[in-house]
Amino acid sequence: MRKASDLLKGFSGEAILIFHDDADGLCSGAIASLALDRLGTPHRLICVEKISPEIVDLIHSLGDRLYLYLDIGSGRADLIAQRLEKGSGTAIICDHHDPAEAEHENLIHLNPELYGFSGESEVSGSTATYLLMREVADLRDAAWMAVVGSAEIPGDLRSLNRIALDDAVKAGDVDVLKTGKAEKYVIKFLGKPWNKLSSTLTAIGSIGYYEDGPRKAVESLKGRTIPEDLARRFEELRRRRFAQAFAMLSRRGLKTGKWVQWYHLGDLFRGLGSKAVGTLTSMLSYRRNVDRMKYLIGFMNFDPEIPGLGRIKGSWVKASIRAPKPLAKLIGEGGMPAISDLAVEAAKRIGGSADGHAYAASGLIPAGREEGFIREYDGLVEEFKRGRKP
Repeated sequence: MRKASDLLKGFSGEAILIFHDDADGLCSGAIASLALDRLGTPHRLICVEKISPEIVDLIHSLGDRLYLYLDIGSGRADLIAQRLEKGSGTAIICDHHDPAEAEHENLIHLNPELYGFSGESEVSGSTATYLLMREVADLRDAAWMAVVGSAEIPGDLRSLNRIALDDAVKAGDVDVLKTGKAEKYVIKFLGKPWNKLSSTLTAIGSIGYYEDGPRKAVESLKGRTIPEDLARRFEELRRRRFAQAFAMLSRRGLKTGKWVQWYHLGDLFRGLGSKAVGTLTSMLSYRRNVDRMKYLIGFMNFDPEIPGLGRIKGSWVKASIRAPKPLAKLIGEGGMPAISDLAVEAAKRIGGSADGHAYAASGLIPAGREEGFIREYDGLVEEFKRGRKP
Protein backbone atom coordinates (compact mmCIF):
# COMPACT_ATOMS: atom_id res chain seq x y z
CA MET A 1 0.00 0.00 0.00
CA ARG A 2 2.85 2.38 0.75
CA LYS A 3 4.39 1.63 -2.62
CA ALA A 4 1.05 2.16 -4.38
CA SER A 5 0.26 5.37 -2.48
CA ASP A 6 3.73 6.78 -3.25
CA LEU A 7 3.19 5.96 -6.92
CA LEU A 8 -0.20 7.71 -6.93
CA LYS A 9 1.08 10.79 -5.12
CA GLY A 10 4.06 11.14 -7.46
CA PHE A 11 2.20 10.41 -10.70
CA SER A 12 1.83 13.30 -13.15
CA GLY A 13 0.09 11.76 -16.18
CA GLU A 14 -3.43 10.51 -16.85
CA ALA A 15 -4.82 7.64 -14.79
CA ILE A 16 -7.40 5.17 -16.07
CA LEU A 17 -9.89 3.90 -13.49
CA ILE A 18 -11.34 0.50 -14.45
CA PHE A 19 -14.15 -0.67 -12.17
CA HIS A 20 -17.05 -3.12 -11.98
CA ASP A 21 -20.70 -2.16 -12.60
CA ASP A 22 -22.23 -3.37 -9.32
CA ALA A 23 -22.54 -1.30 -6.13
CA ASP A 24 -19.15 -2.42 -4.82
CA GLY A 25 -17.44 -1.50 -8.07
CA LEU A 26 -19.25 1.83 -8.41
CA CYS A 27 -18.33 2.80 -4.85
CA SER A 28 -14.74 1.75 -5.56
CA GLY A 29 -14.68 3.94 -8.66
CA ALA A 30 -16.17 6.91 -6.78
CA ILE A 31 -13.74 6.62 -3.86
CA ALA A 32 -10.73 6.46 -6.18
CA SER A 33 -12.01 9.27 -8.40
CA LEU A 34 -12.57 11.51 -5.39
CA ALA A 35 -9.04 10.81 -4.13
CA LEU A 36 -7.51 11.59 -7.53
CA ASP A 37 -9.55 14.79 -7.75
CA ARG A 38 -8.01 15.87 -4.46
CA LEU A 39 -4.55 14.98 -5.73
CA GLY A 40 -5.20 16.98 -8.89
CA THR A 41 -4.60 13.89 -11.04
CA PRO A 42 -6.51 13.80 -14.34
CA HIS A 43 -8.27 10.50 -14.85
CA ARG A 44 -10.73 8.66 -17.04
CA LEU A 45 -13.56 6.38 -15.88
CA ILE A 46 -14.06 3.04 -17.62
CA CYS A 47 -16.65 0.61 -16.30
CA VAL A 48 -16.25 -3.00 -17.45
CA GLU A 49 -18.38 -6.03 -16.66
CA LYS A 50 -15.70 -8.70 -17.01
CA ILE A 51 -11.98 -9.09 -17.59
CA SER A 52 -10.91 -11.15 -20.60
CA PRO A 53 -7.87 -11.09 -22.92
CA GLU A 54 -9.83 -9.09 -25.49
CA ILE A 55 -11.03 -6.53 -22.93
CA VAL A 56 -7.57 -6.13 -21.36
CA ASP A 57 -6.06 -5.57 -24.80
CA LEU A 58 -8.67 -2.92 -25.57
CA ILE A 59 -8.07 -1.13 -22.25
CA HIS A 60 -4.29 -1.07 -22.62
CA SER A 61 -4.52 0.11 -26.21
CA LEU A 62 -4.88 3.53 -24.55
CA GLY A 63 -1.09 3.43 -24.19
CA ASP A 64 1.36 4.44 -21.50
CA ARG A 65 -0.96 5.26 -18.60
CA LEU A 66 -1.45 4.39 -14.94
CA TYR A 67 -4.21 1.76 -14.88
CA LEU A 68 -6.15 1.23 -11.65
CA TYR A 69 -8.29 -1.91 -11.58
CA LEU A 70 -10.87 -1.57 -8.80
CA ASP A 71 -13.11 -4.42 -7.55
CA ILE A 72 -12.06 -6.26 -10.68
CA GLY A 73 -8.86 -7.65 -12.15
CA SER A 74 -7.45 -10.00 -9.50
CA GLY A 75 -8.89 -13.13 -11.06
CA ARG A 76 -7.06 -12.39 -14.30
CA ALA A 77 -4.04 -10.53 -12.92
CA ASP A 78 -2.01 -12.83 -15.17
CA LEU A 79 -3.57 -11.22 -18.25
CA ILE A 80 -2.79 -7.74 -16.97
CA ALA A 81 0.82 -8.72 -16.23
CA GLN A 82 1.17 -10.20 -19.73
CA ARG A 83 -0.13 -6.95 -21.25
CA LEU A 84 2.32 -4.92 -19.17
CA GLU A 85 5.09 -7.13 -20.54
CA LYS A 86 4.34 -5.53 -23.90
CA GLY A 87 5.19 -2.13 -22.43
CA SER A 88 1.79 -0.48 -21.96
CA GLY A 89 1.95 1.43 -18.71
CA THR A 90 1.77 0.63 -15.00
CA ALA A 91 -1.09 -1.05 -13.17
CA ILE A 92 -2.46 -1.24 -9.64
CA ILE A 93 -5.06 -3.90 -8.92
CA CYS A 94 -7.17 -3.24 -5.82
CA ASP A 95 -9.64 -6.11 -5.50
CA HIS A 96 -11.07 -8.81 -3.23
CA HIS A 97 -11.96 -11.59 -5.69
CA ASP A 98 -9.97 -14.83 -5.74
CA PRO A 99 -6.58 -13.77 -7.16
CA ALA A 100 -4.51 -15.34 -9.90
CA GLU A 101 -0.76 -15.43 -9.42
CA ALA A 102 1.00 -12.70 -11.37
CA GLU A 103 4.19 -10.70 -11.06
CA HIS A 104 5.58 -7.80 -13.06
CA GLU A 105 7.77 -4.88 -12.07
CA ASN A 106 5.04 -2.47 -13.23
CA LEU A 107 2.22 -4.26 -11.41
CA ILE A 108 1.14 -3.72 -7.80
CA HIS A 109 -1.42 -6.32 -6.78
CA LEU A 110 -3.34 -5.20 -3.67
CA ASN A 111 -5.71 -8.00 -2.73
CA PRO A 112 -6.25 -8.82 0.97
CA GLU A 113 -6.67 -12.48 -0.05
CA LEU A 114 -2.92 -12.48 -0.71
CA TYR A 115 -2.33 -11.51 2.92
CA GLY A 116 -4.57 -13.99 4.72
CA PHE A 117 -7.91 -12.16 4.65
CA SER A 118 -11.13 -13.47 3.12
CA GLY A 119 -12.64 -11.58 0.21
CA GLU A 120 -15.84 -13.52 0.85
CA SER A 121 -16.41 -12.30 4.40
CA GLU A 122 -13.86 -9.72 5.59
CA VAL A 123 -13.29 -7.17 2.86
CA SER A 124 -15.13 -5.73 -0.12
CA GLY A 125 -13.57 -4.19 -3.22
CA SER A 126 -14.66 -0.73 -2.08
CA THR A 127 -13.09 -1.24 1.35
CA ALA A 128 -9.83 -2.36 -0.29
CA THR A 129 -9.96 0.77 -2.47
CA TYR A 130 -10.76 3.00 0.49
CA LEU A 131 -7.86 1.63 2.55
CA LEU A 132 -5.49 2.49 -0.28
CA MET A 133 -6.95 5.85 -1.21
CA ARG A 134 -7.10 7.19 2.34
CA GLU A 135 -3.30 6.91 2.25
CA VAL A 136 -3.11 9.46 -0.58
CA ALA A 137 -5.84 11.97 0.40
CA ASP A 138 -8.15 12.93 3.25
CA LEU A 139 -11.15 10.71 2.54
CA ARG A 140 -13.01 10.53 5.82
CA ASP A 141 -16.10 11.79 4.01
CA ALA A 142 -15.92 8.82 1.60
CA ALA A 143 -15.85 5.97 4.13
CA TRP A 144 -19.64 5.62 3.91
CA MET A 145 -19.26 4.50 0.29
CA ALA A 146 -17.14 1.54 1.40
CA VAL A 147 -19.95 0.62 3.83
CA VAL A 148 -22.50 0.66 1.00
CA GLY A 149 -20.18 -1.31 -1.27
CA SER A 150 -19.70 -3.93 1.46
CA ALA A 151 -23.41 -4.77 1.53
CA GLU A 152 -22.76 -7.67 -0.87
CA ILE A 153 -20.90 -9.48 1.94
CA PRO A 154 -23.34 -11.28 4.27
CA GLY A 155 -23.50 -10.68 8.01
CA ASP A 156 -22.21 -7.87 10.17
CA LEU A 157 -19.26 -5.90 8.83
CA ARG A 158 -16.04 -7.16 10.39
CA SER A 159 -12.28 -7.30 10.01
CA LEU A 160 -11.07 -4.87 7.31
CA ASN A 161 -14.63 -3.82 6.49
CA ARG A 162 -14.93 -2.67 10.10
CA ILE A 163 -12.16 -0.11 9.56
CA ALA A 164 -14.18 1.70 6.91
CA LEU A 165 -17.31 1.41 9.06
CA ASP A 166 -15.56 2.93 12.08
CA ASP A 167 -14.28 5.81 9.93
CA ALA A 168 -17.79 6.43 8.56
CA VAL A 169 -19.27 6.45 12.06
CA LYS A 170 -16.60 8.89 13.29
CA ALA A 171 -17.32 11.13 10.30
CA GLY A 172 -20.97 11.23 11.34
CA ASP A 173 -22.18 9.63 8.11
CA VAL A 174 -23.33 6.22 9.36
CA ASP A 175 -25.43 4.99 12.29
CA VAL A 176 -25.04 1.40 13.51
CA LEU A 177 -28.37 0.00 14.73
CA LYS A 178 -29.00 -3.33 16.43
CA THR A 179 -31.86 -5.45 15.06
CA GLY A 180 -31.86 -8.53 17.26
CA LYS A 181 -28.41 -10.04 17.04
CA ALA A 182 -27.62 -8.41 13.69
CA GLU A 183 -26.43 -4.93 12.85
CA LYS A 184 -28.04 -2.49 10.44
CA TYR A 185 -26.13 0.39 8.90
CA VAL A 186 -27.99 3.56 7.99
CA ILE A 187 -26.45 6.26 5.81
CA LYS A 188 -27.61 9.23 7.85
CA PHE A 189 -27.59 12.03 5.28
CA LEU A 190 -29.52 9.85 2.79
CA GLY A 191 -31.80 8.33 5.43
CA LYS A 192 -31.53 4.84 3.95
CA PRO A 193 -29.92 1.51 4.93
CA TRP A 194 -26.70 0.41 3.26
CA ASN A 195 -28.23 -2.66 1.60
CA LYS A 196 -31.08 -0.70 -0.03
CA LEU A 197 -28.60 1.80 -1.46
CA SER A 198 -26.45 -1.09 -2.68
CA SER A 199 -29.37 -2.60 -4.61
CA THR A 200 -30.26 0.79 -6.09
CA LEU A 201 -26.69 1.43 -7.25
CA THR A 202 -26.41 -2.02 -8.83
CA ALA A 203 -29.57 -1.31 -10.83
CA ILE A 204 -28.15 1.99 -12.07
CA GLY A 205 -24.76 0.49 -12.93
CA SER A 206 -25.80 -2.84 -14.43
CA ILE A 207 -29.28 -2.30 -15.86
CA GLY A 208 -28.22 1.18 -17.02
CA TYR A 209 -24.80 0.03 -18.21
CA TYR A 210 -25.44 1.07 -21.83
CA GLU A 211 -27.19 4.32 -20.83
CA ASP A 212 -24.23 5.93 -19.02
CA GLY A 213 -25.47 4.59 -15.68
CA PRO A 214 -22.04 3.81 -14.17
CA ARG A 215 -20.63 7.30 -14.79
CA LYS A 216 -23.78 8.98 -13.48
CA ALA A 217 -23.68 6.77 -10.37
CA VAL A 218 -20.00 7.57 -9.68
CA GLU A 219 -20.49 11.32 -10.09
CA SER A 220 -23.58 11.22 -7.82
CA LEU A 221 -21.72 9.26 -5.15
CA LYS A 222 -18.91 11.83 -5.20
CA GLY A 223 -21.57 14.47 -4.60
CA ARG A 224 -23.03 12.39 -1.74
CA THR A 225 -26.32 11.78 -3.55
CA ILE A 226 -28.15 8.97 -5.34
CA PRO A 227 -30.01 9.80 -8.59
CA GLU A 228 -33.41 8.57 -7.39
CA ASP A 229 -35.35 9.22 -10.62
CA LEU A 230 -32.76 7.34 -12.63
CA ALA A 231 -32.73 4.54 -10.08
CA ARG A 232 -36.52 4.14 -10.19
CA ARG A 233 -36.50 3.89 -13.98
CA PHE A 234 -33.81 1.23 -14.05
CA GLU A 235 -35.32 -0.69 -11.13
CA GLU A 236 -38.66 -0.79 -12.95
CA LEU A 237 -36.93 -1.97 -16.13
CA ARG A 238 -35.16 -4.66 -14.11
CA ARG A 239 -38.47 -5.74 -12.56
CA ARG A 240 -40.12 -6.12 -15.99
CA ARG A 241 -37.24 -7.98 -17.62
CA PHE A 242 -36.82 -10.28 -14.62
CA ALA A 243 -40.55 -11.05 -14.65
CA GLN A 244 -40.21 -12.04 -18.31
CA ALA A 245 -37.20 -14.21 -17.49
CA PHE A 246 -38.93 -16.01 -14.61
CA ALA A 247 -42.00 -16.61 -16.81
CA MET A 248 -39.78 -18.09 -19.53
CA LEU A 249 -37.99 -20.32 -17.04
CA SER A 250 -41.30 -21.43 -15.56
CA ARG A 251 -42.38 -22.62 -19.02
CA ARG A 252 -39.12 -24.18 -20.11
CA GLY A 253 -37.57 -25.29 -16.84
CA LEU A 254 -33.87 -25.78 -16.26
CA LYS A 255 -31.61 -28.12 -18.18
CA THR A 256 -29.69 -30.50 -15.96
CA GLY A 257 -26.48 -32.49 -15.89
CA LYS A 258 -25.01 -34.67 -13.17
CA TRP A 259 -23.64 -31.78 -11.10
CA VAL A 260 -25.02 -28.71 -12.84
CA GLN A 261 -28.29 -27.10 -13.89
CA TRP A 262 -28.51 -24.24 -16.35
CA TYR A 263 -30.56 -21.91 -18.53
CA HIS A 264 -29.91 -19.54 -21.43
CA LEU A 265 -31.60 -16.14 -21.80
CA GLY A 266 -30.35 -15.55 -25.33
CA ASP A 267 -31.14 -11.92 -26.19
CA LEU A 268 -33.86 -11.44 -23.55
CA PHE A 269 -31.63 -9.06 -21.58
CA ARG A 270 -30.31 -7.21 -24.64
CA GLY A 271 -29.66 -3.58 -23.73
CA LEU A 272 -28.96 -4.45 -20.09
CA GLY A 273 -25.53 -4.93 -18.59
CA SER A 274 -24.57 -8.59 -18.29
CA LYS A 275 -24.39 -8.30 -14.49
CA ALA A 276 -28.17 -8.76 -14.75
CA VAL A 277 -27.82 -12.48 -15.45
CA GLY A 278 -25.75 -12.85 -12.28
CA THR A 279 -28.40 -11.08 -10.22
CA LEU A 280 -31.12 -13.26 -11.77
CA THR A 281 -29.11 -16.43 -11.11
CA SER A 282 -28.62 -15.42 -7.48
CA MET A 283 -32.37 -14.87 -7.08
CA LEU A 284 -33.14 -18.14 -8.85
CA SER A 285 -30.82 -20.08 -6.51
CA TYR A 286 -33.33 -19.52 -3.67
CA ARG A 287 -36.36 -20.86 -5.57
CA ARG A 288 -37.97 -24.21 -4.82
CA ASN A 289 -37.74 -25.58 -8.37
CA VAL A 290 -33.93 -25.42 -8.24
CA ASP A 291 -31.93 -28.50 -7.26
CA ARG A 292 -30.29 -27.51 -3.98
CA MET A 293 -27.22 -29.69 -4.58
CA LYS A 294 -26.31 -28.69 -8.14
CA TYR A 295 -24.35 -25.70 -9.40
CA LEU A 296 -26.64 -23.17 -11.11
CA ILE A 297 -25.42 -21.56 -14.34
CA GLY A 298 -27.09 -18.77 -16.29
CA PHE A 299 -26.10 -17.69 -19.80
CA MET A 300 -26.90 -14.56 -21.82
CA ASN A 301 -25.55 -13.18 -25.06
CA PHE A 302 -22.85 -10.58 -24.37
CA ASP A 303 -22.78 -7.21 -26.14
CA PRO A 304 -19.17 -6.72 -27.36
CA GLU A 305 -19.41 -2.91 -27.11
CA ILE A 306 -17.66 -1.47 -24.03
CA PRO A 307 -19.17 1.99 -23.43
CA GLY A 308 -16.60 4.76 -23.72
CA LEU A 309 -13.90 2.35 -24.83
CA GLY A 310 -14.76 0.45 -28.00
CA ARG A 311 -15.70 -2.96 -29.32
CA ILE A 312 -13.95 -6.21 -28.49
CA LYS A 313 -13.27 -8.83 -31.11
CA GLY A 314 -15.33 -12.00 -31.37
CA SER A 315 -18.79 -13.17 -30.30
CA TRP A 316 -19.26 -13.95 -26.61
CA VAL A 317 -21.68 -15.30 -24.02
CA LYS A 318 -21.69 -14.31 -20.35
CA ALA A 319 -21.88 -17.22 -17.89
CA SER A 320 -22.80 -16.63 -14.23
CA ILE A 321 -22.55 -19.42 -11.67
CA ARG A 322 -24.08 -19.59 -8.20
CA ALA A 323 -24.49 -22.22 -5.46
CA PRO A 324 -27.81 -22.84 -3.68
CA LYS A 325 -27.35 -22.66 0.10
CA PRO A 326 -26.97 -26.41 0.85
CA LEU A 327 -24.34 -26.70 -1.89
CA ALA A 328 -22.60 -23.53 -0.65
CA LYS A 329 -22.39 -25.12 2.80
CA LEU A 330 -20.66 -28.17 1.30
CA ILE A 331 -18.25 -25.94 -0.62
CA GLY A 332 -17.36 -24.16 2.61
CA GLU A 333 -16.70 -27.51 4.28
CA GLY A 334 -14.48 -28.68 1.42
CA GLY A 335 -16.92 -31.36 0.28
CA MET A 336 -17.45 -29.74 -3.13
CA PRO A 337 -15.10 -27.58 -5.22
CA ALA A 338 -15.19 -23.78 -5.22
CA ILE A 339 -17.17 -22.21 -8.04
CA SER A 340 -14.29 -19.93 -9.01
CA ASP A 341 -11.87 -22.85 -9.42
CA LEU A 342 -14.32 -24.71 -11.65
CA ALA A 343 -15.30 -21.65 -13.69
CA VAL A 344 -11.72 -20.55 -14.36
CA GLU A 345 -10.63 -24.00 -15.57
CA ALA A 346 -13.80 -24.82 -17.55
CA ALA A 347 -13.70 -21.47 -19.35
CA LYS A 348 -9.99 -21.81 -20.07
CA ARG A 349 -10.51 -25.21 -21.70
CA ILE A 350 -12.94 -23.81 -24.28
CA GLY A 351 -11.15 -20.55 -25.02
CA GLY A 352 -12.90 -18.32 -22.48
CA SER A 353 -11.99 -16.51 -19.28
CA ALA A 354 -13.57 -16.46 -15.79
CA ASP A 355 -13.00 -15.34 -12.21
CA GLY A 356 -14.91 -14.85 -8.97
CA HIS A 357 -15.35 -16.26 -5.48
CA ALA A 358 -15.88 -19.69 -3.95
CA TYR A 359 -19.68 -19.27 -4.03
CA ALA A 360 -20.16 -17.05 -7.09
CA ALA A 361 -18.24 -16.55 -10.33
CA SER A 362 -18.73 -15.50 -13.91
CA GLY A 363 -16.92 -15.46 -17.20
CA LEU A 364 -17.01 -14.86 -20.93
CA ILE A 365 -16.99 -17.85 -23.25
CA PRO A 366 -17.08 -18.02 -27.05
CA ALA A 367 -20.65 -18.01 -28.39
CA GLY A 368 -21.71 -21.52 -29.37
CA ARG A 369 -19.48 -23.18 -26.76
CA GLU A 370 -22.06 -23.21 -23.95
CA GLU A 371 -22.57 -26.97 -24.04
CA GLY A 372 -18.82 -27.46 -24.05
CA PHE A 373 -18.57 -25.28 -20.96
CA ILE A 374 -21.24 -27.38 -19.23
CA ARG A 375 -19.44 -30.62 -20.12
CA GLU A 376 -16.14 -29.32 -18.83
CA TYR A 377 -17.71 -27.97 -15.64
CA ASP A 378 -19.56 -31.24 -14.96
CA GLY A 379 -16.36 -33.20 -15.68
CA LEU A 380 -14.29 -31.08 -13.31
CA VAL A 381 -16.73 -31.73 -10.47
CA GLU A 382 -16.58 -35.45 -11.26
CA GLU A 383 -12.78 -35.31 -11.11
CA PHE A 384 -12.97 -33.60 -7.73
CA LYS A 385 -15.32 -36.27 -6.39
CA ARG A 386 -12.84 -38.89 -7.54
CA GLY A 387 -10.09 -37.17 -5.59
CA ARG A 388 -8.54 -35.06 -8.35
CA LYS A 389 -8.89 -31.34 -7.67
CA PRO A 390 -9.39 -28.97 -10.66
